Amino acid sequence: MRLTTATYITLLRMFLIPFVAMGILYHRYGTALLLFLISGLTDLFDGLIARKFQQKTQLGALLDPMADKLLLSTSFILLTLPASGVDVSIPVWLTVLVFGRDIIIVVSAVAIALTTGFTKFDPSFYGKASTAVQIGCVLAVLIVNHLVEYQNWVRPLFYVTFALTLFSGLHYIYVFTKRFSAEEHAVHNGRKS
Repeated sequence: MRLTTATYITLLRMFLIPFVAMGILYHRYGTALLLFLISGLTDLFDGLIARKFQQKTQLGALLDPMADKLLLSTSFILLTLPASGVDVSIPVWLTVLVFGRDIIIVVSAVAIALTTGFTKFDPSFYGKASTAVQIGCVLAVLIVNHLVEYQNWVRPLFYVTFALTLFSGLHYIYVFTKRFSAEEHAVHNGRKS
């Protein structure tokens, strides 16, 4: 298996995750913010390079969303836990929802794959929008902690993130239920023939 430039860029994003975490844990919010932004740029560039130079691979398709989830999950946990000592933290209820939604998506996808063999799950517009708002939430919390002043604009962002994450989770449940029914119907009809 040959590693492409796009895959190397994705691996760089994964490599940066522990350094983002250390920036948060050691209260170096400017450093964490910079590394988080660099990670975001790697996400942009690996996708552009993969599409423009025909470097789409199965490994890249697996690693890219994994790198995104690891970066976001690490950031959400560390910016939520009281032990991290951040001045402005992400509320626990928001972090629980973000993780709950992701768990439901993974369990549903695995259930459909195991029972029907269907494995092509494209992200929805709402899922992408939810991820974008979650990234914005992490960026906002890092900025506020770096500036060492509480900004009132952060709290409404938590509610927007909550609403969009909840909606995208419900949308995925709807899509997965519909897809599961269709795939199960196709498998059932295929056996009857």
